[in-house]
Amino acid sequence: MKQNIIIFSKTIFIGLLGGIIFNVLLLPLPWMLGPAFSVAIFALLGLNVTIKKNVRVPFIGITGVWLGSYFQPSIFNDFKIWMISLFILILYVPFAHFVSYYILSKIRKINKPEAFFIGSPGGLLEMSLGAEECKADAKKVSLIHICRIFLTVMLIPNLLLLFFPGTFVREPIWPNLEGEFLHPIAFTILIPLGYYIGKKLNFPGYQLFGPLILSAILHVFGFFQLNANIIFLIFSQVIIGSFFGCNMNGVSWKEAGNYLIDALIVVLSLTLSLVPFLFLMWLFTSIKVESIILAFAPGGVNEMGLLAVFLNIEPAYVITHHLFRLCTVLILLFFAKKYLYPKFKKMKNLS
Repeated sequence: MKQNIIIFSKTIFIGLLGGIIFNVLLLPLPWMLGPAFSVAIFALLGLNVTIKKNVRVPFIGITGVWLGSYFQPSIFNDFKIWMISLFILILYVPFAHFVSYYILSKIRKINKPEAFFIGSPGGLLEMSLGAEECKADAKKVSLIHICRIFLTVMLIPNLLLLFFPGTFVREPIWPNLEGEFLHPIAFTILIPLGYYIGKKLNFPGYQLFGPLILSAILHVFGFFQLNANIIFLIFSQVIIGSFFGCNMNGVSWKEAGNYLIDALIVVLSLTLSLVPFLFLMWLFTSIKVESIILAFAPGGVNEMGLLAVFLNIEPAYVITHHLFRLCTVLILLFFAKKYLYPKFKKMKNLS
């Protein structure tokens, strides 16, 4: 027990150090990506760093409640404007998945089952579970998806500033004493209730989406407006980021390098696949390009939602589109399970 506490404390300290460095350097999502990067480096160096899944769970809920607070009553008017955008997103997801899968299987020579699960524009957990079911390399799939999210969140803000100067201003995000003292009580109510509802309704990633959707409903109908201290969000990001970094335990530098290359290919292929759809968005909508890029970018709901929050680029629009993107991925998985999984299982049995 004492040993576990020491390892946990050591991991959090490394994560906090990484967060501070990323924050000082004005890198994107410093309190999540900083810990992920620093803990991953120490894991690759052979240091025992560990955060158990059950420790991470409540902190995912905090992020969910926080992201849900960016849904306001005006969304009912906005949703009509977003309909074309959401329809184009549904077209983009399978197209981008096919392009990424083709490049991974034909150019990188990755086995078709792994290429399929790695090439998806989202669904880290769902793709990892699918890989397990098909007897593919689930750890490889999950680590490449984690690298994909990391690269996306690192690259997208810099590309936005390159092509759209002045889109946002980089500022460090430090703890402060602002916010309502009693508002954190909302977490103790909304998180377990969100988990329960999310699990009952079989939401994918219910630990995040249950509290997020419950919080969004309360904010959309004007029942509540969260104004908790940002320290809660920062610490939840440190825990989640450090947990991501711990996934590098037992991975060699060579393996990590290959995973990073594969993830970069996925990010580039998914991003290039976006070009014709950006043209369609320009033709049929008046939505800002920077908002579209964040909404369609191949990052996670959690990460891209937080990025939109900190960059102040239409968080509700970005989060809604990433939720729809995940739903589209899950629908594709439903058909894949019926028509592709049997073929993938045969391939793995023969190899």
